[in-house]
Amino acid sequence: MKRTKVLVILLVMLLNFIVIGGVNAHSVELDPEDLIIFPNNVSNGEGEITIDSTQTGYSLYYQVVAISDSDYTKMTEEEENGRKELARIDEELNKLGAECDNLEVAHDEAYNEWKEKVENEASEEEIEKAKTAYEEAKTKYKNKIDEYNAKADEYNNAIIRIRNNINSLIPTYNDNKWIKTEDGSFNIDSSEFTENKAFAFWAKLICSDGNIYYDLNVYTTSDTDEEEIKVQSVSLDKKEISIKEGSSYTLVATINPTDATNKTVTWSSSNESVATVKDGKVTAVAEGTATITVTTQDGGYKATCKVTVTKKDTPPTTGDEISVKSISLDKTELNITEGSNYTLKATINPADATNKTVTWTSDNESVATVKDGKITAVAEGTATITVTTQDGGYKATCKVTVTKKDSNQKPDDEKTDDTVADGELPQTGSFTYFIIPAIIILGIIMIVTYKKIKYLNN
Repeated sequence: MKRTKVLVILLVMLLNFIVIGGVNAHSVELDPEDLIIFPNNVSNGEGEITIDSTQTGYSLYYQVVAISDSDYTKMTEEEENGRKELARIDEELNKLGAECDNLEVAHDEAYNEWKEKVENEASEEEIEKAKTAYEEAKTKYKNKIDEYNAKADEYNNAIIRIRNNINSLIPTYNDNKWIKTEDGSFNIDSSEFTENKAFAFWAKLICSDGNIYYDLNVYTTSDTDEEEIKVQSVSLDKKEISIKEGSSYTLVATINPTDATNKTVTWSSSNESVATVKDGKVTAVAEGTATITVTTQDGGYKATCKVTVTKKDTPPTTGDEISVKSISLDKTELNITEGSNYTLKATINPADATNKTVTWTSDNESVATVKDGKITAVAEGTATITVTTQDGGYKATCKVTVTKKDSNQKPDDEKTDDTVADGELPQTGSFTYFIIPAIIILGIIMIVTYKKIKYLNN
């Protein structure tokens, strides 16, 4: 899909042209090589089109095609309805995504418990019970992923439908009305576009090799200030949760109204020695209580959740229990690049200790995270990875130094996590003056990222 250009519009003199960005109209493919660049500043009908520096000996043409008032009204109505529909589906996707994350945690815990029963040679009844619990957790997780993927399809199909409906209203160029420009500059008769009028600005590039490229922006003239939709409140899906040490739970924040302009929020914990939070994901550190707070950037509205962290279950002991005496790691220092992974190996002494359960933590998750010994390098800096035995609380550490990734080289051990969706809604950005909200959102619909699909690992 063509990359949309977002333009900065300045108010100069009386007439201002406001960009909503490139869109595909009719059957014309728009500048797949991104050779045509529309001006950042268009004032009093004057501006300049720039052509990529790789092109020489080309010919450049432009023309302006008016959009009828009735079609423009339909476009803004379609955009407004589409924006609300996408906001609703996106909110549902966020909730389903959080539910997937929480069920993944339950799935992993059930699997580890089953594995632990087998390794500790528990009774057949206990092993079968743990296996059944794991299968149930796996089924719930898979079903929720299927639900998420179906909702992602609904979102993507809505984007295509909305885009096509709007594109059908944009007029195409007239081959007999191209105006040639020698240096890319143009001058539009501003008297044709007074008050609140919309028009399509077409560009045609004929390259020296004979290839022809078209590009398009839709503009409108307006003296209406941008209408910002303010946040009125925020809420969380849980007011209280209880989780065990080492576990996590992802809270879902819902902003009212769902189509608020600024949905940025910050997360904080009142007691990070008990529970930490990042982007809504609460991680239980140690026994105790903490309050997780989400705060909106717009209006400073807050919602809280009380988190109670309980001790991790200790496996039953027998008279023949062999206690842990120490633990060590295969590395005490490690250097890796951003985006890379390394799995530390923990060795418990004695090797036949009864309870080999351990927990892994990072003192700086903005630099490196750890799960079951697998370290993921996030950003440049240092972090200390600690493994702690449940029996006796013995510890071992590894200092991790993360260096910047060479942009020209991909680390050999870099792996892609195919269980996580990587699409983002674009930010609305901000314009300084005289912006029609519907038009701006229309631009956003044109560039909104498709939702990706989640996959089940095991």
